[in-house]
Amino acid sequence: MPHDKLHRFLDKRFPALEALVPQYHIASYLGVTPTQLSRIRRKSSGR
Repeated sequence: MPHDKLHRFLDKRFPALEALVPQYHIASYLGVTPTQLSRIRRKSSGR
């Protein structure tokens, strides 16, 4: 599953996860760097 789709799935399934878990842990789980995760978030938010 592509990283951006997995991020969207996690965001829908666990909306409060990003407030509870540090970004670098989420990035590690997804197999990306925190910088890449930031880009995925920005892209998915429509900016």
